[in-house]
Amino acid sequence: MKSPTIRKPFLSLTVLFIFHSLPNLLVAQSFMGRVMETIKNNPPNGMMHYKFDSDSLGDFRYPVMTGTARHHYLFHKGDIVVQLDGTGKLLKPDSIGGLRRMDSTLYEGYNFGAFNFVYKDTIFSLGGYGFWQFNGQLRYFSEANNSWSAIKTNTLVPVRQWYNAQVFFDVAAEKIYTVYGIPHEEWVMEAVAFDEQLYVQCLDLKTKLWWDKPKIADREVIKGSGWAAMAMFNAPQGLIAFVLKEVKLFDFRTNRLGHINISKARVLSDNWYQSEHLIMHSSGNKLFFINPAKRRIDSVQFSEADIQWTDTLLYADAKDLPISERKAIVLSMVLMAGISGFIFWKRRRDLQKRGLPTVEVLGHHPQIVEAPTEQLVPENRDMISARPLPFTDTLTTVEKGLLELILKNSAAGKMTSVLQVNEVLGIARKDVKSQNNIRASTLQMINHKFTAFSGLHDELIMKQRTAFDKRFFEYFIHAKYVQKVK
Repeated sequence: MKSPTIRKPFLSLTVLFIFHSLPNLLVAQSFMGRVMETIKNNPPNGMMHYKFDSDSLGDFRYPVMTGTARHHYLFHKGDIVVQLDGTGKLLKPDSIGGLRRMDSTLYEGYNFGAFNFVYKDTIFSLGGYGFWQFNGQLRYFSEANNSWSAIKTNTLVPVRQWYNAQVFFDVAAEKIYTVYGIPHEEWVMEAVAFDEQLYVQCLDLKTKLWWDKPKIADREVIKGSGWAAMAMFNAPQGLIAFVLKEVKLFDFRTNRLGHINISKARVLSDNWYQSEHLIMHSSGNKLFFINPAKRRIDSVQFSEADIQWTDTLLYADAKDLPISERKAIVLSMVLMAGISGFIFWKRRRDLQKRGLPTVEVLGHHPQIVEAPTEQLVPENRDMISARPLPFTDTLTTVEKGLLELILKNSAAGKMTSVLQVNEVLGIARKDVKSQNNIRASTLQMINHKFTAFSGLHDELIMKQRTAFDKRFFEYFIHAKYVQKVK
């Protein structure tokens, strides 16, 4: 007889909760209804792009949610299909405003950041990350048996959107282009060399084949630490991207770069900055911004008249290095040779002052005739050999400043970050490629001078990959030389 007394307050609380939540649910459903209607009336050109804060975008946190996975919105056979990130789950609106499962998927966690798209009324999924590794699988959803299957291709291209890759779907040409970096897999030792190059690959959807070899992306064009999250719109003319506060257009089909005119770029920038959460898509001659935070849907006109094309190439064959890069390589080699010659001449002169003779060998450069080994080489080879001048006198002002920073941090048991190195070198405002080149050449020069000065084979400044992001390094002084250099 006590059960009714327990059931009554419970039912009252349930009714109260539903009544209290109803206004929010209706508002949420109302906005989602507007989103669905907008997408149906203005079908996306190939795909929709996202701007998000951390991993939250696509996640409206409304009643249509299933869990908290990011949502990918696809336009399939006249309806909206929601694909849940990291899974093979596909949800479709039903006749009463809810969502129902289209699939019978059991497995999750294998394809975070996969590129999901619709081609010839079939839903596809490319790449993704999960179980501590990247994959380049091409999968399709079979409506006949409500499950996913893999498609055989000629190679695997690691694609994880917003992390190591960005994707463009050329609907007219029936091709998928991706700009990507080779990831450093979690299970690979950090000592293994890391490929820092950016590549461009193309998947022909008609043949399901990738290019035989990837192209080399021009880092002067695709630059900035956030390049993988740069995409704004998958437009018919190309990928519209927000790169280092500039709005550009990448036409991968004809391999050319375009600039968006100033007035239109300002409109796109204003929309870009108004929220951390945006869903963006191109449809016809319009660009749509869906802002879930403000429950707003805005659009702007866009056409060929808004583009100023340039002669700049987006990518090249591996053997076809740009002239500027070839010049830079030659200049670096000449510079290194010149500095090596100067250090050799200085050592020779210093030894002559100390009374050590030199002789000519077969008409080649003078060879130093060293004194007996016990006079010049310490018993402990780990010690830095004594020299007439301090080692720091061989360094430039900038090199000294950088060495002092890394030495100070190493003495305190700390690592020196890339950002700190960039600040000391005064290159924090330069593009990433320039930063990498200047930083590497400066550190290499310090180590080269140390090796020439000391007669040892160890590097003075060493590096290791950061724990939180394997794409970046931290720097420190070799443990054997911290106190000696101080």
